[in-house]
Amino acid sequence: MEILEFNDELKFDEELILVLGYFDGLHRGHQSLFTEAKKIAAVLNLKIAVFTFPEKPTLTFNKFEPEMLLKLTSDEKRAELFAENGVDYLVFKDFTSNFAHQTSTEFAESVVKRFNPKVVITGFDYTTGSDMKNLKSTEDYRVVIMPEKADEHGKISSTRIRKAVEEGDIAQANELLGYSYETRGLVVHGFARGRQLGYPTANLVIKDYVHLPAVGVYTCDVIFAGERHRGFASIGYNDTFNGTEKTVEVHIFDFNGEIYGEKLTVLWLDKIRDMIKFDGIDQLIKQMKEDEQIARDFKA
Repeated sequence: MEILEFNDELKFDEELILVLGYFDGLHRGHQSLFTEAKKIAAVLNLKIAVFTFPEKPTLTFNKFEPEMLLKLTSDEKRAELFAENGVDYLVFKDFTSNFAHQTSTEFAESVVKRFNPKVVITGFDYTTGSDMKNLKSTEDYRVVIMPEKADEHGKISSTRIRKAVEEGDIAQANELLGYSYETRGLVVHGFARGRQLGYPTANLVIKDYVHLPAVGVYTCDVIFAGERHRGFASIGYNDTFNGTEKTVEVHIFDFNGEIYGEKLTVLWLDKIRDMIKFDGIDQLIKQMKEDEQIARDFKA
């Protein structure tokens, strides 16, 4: 997959299938667009391009709050997901005020035509331009609008997934995503309490602007050096030790290596329990042994 910036020089000579959307999380609803794109691309023998934005368009319209920077995937993971879904050209454009003020007709002329599309695929709720209209088919290209994808609880959406992650309902988030929610972090030194308890942990600094699951203990898989390991992780404030700073700590089963400075990918699989403030170390160790068994027994 080739990653490009949209600029005045960008223009495709070859005919393409163009997919439009922001795609936060690239969940099962989004994936239906790429399933359709791949079907059409195979019939017409064309490549697939995506036109999207590096940041949420809402940043251009609403009063800034730090939480608005948070996403369901890191930029790196998002690119990986596009590639896995058959995208050949991933094209980014900053969503500026100037860009937002153009009409849907101007958008079609200034953006869509530059991709020389044979077919354009959008979601049912995708509108373009300041007049917020759906893209229309022309003599040059056909527009395919994919219908809403829903389950028994309603539309599969990034909003639902964010809510599930923030509430700690990782199982629900993963079901809606169609893959395991993940966080990537840098291993740094902590208080080394886990080692004293018989459960050495990798303390992670999360550098990406991604939503963290709710405070609690979780079954997880950890990817390090290309290998996947089972473990459990805690997100919280070390209440038993009267901690005040929020931490992300991961214990990797059957692993004793020194990995400070390394980057780990944590795949969140299921929530084990909420955080508890224990009266003593013995109670904490007993609970951690129970947590370990639950995590080991979990079938992904």
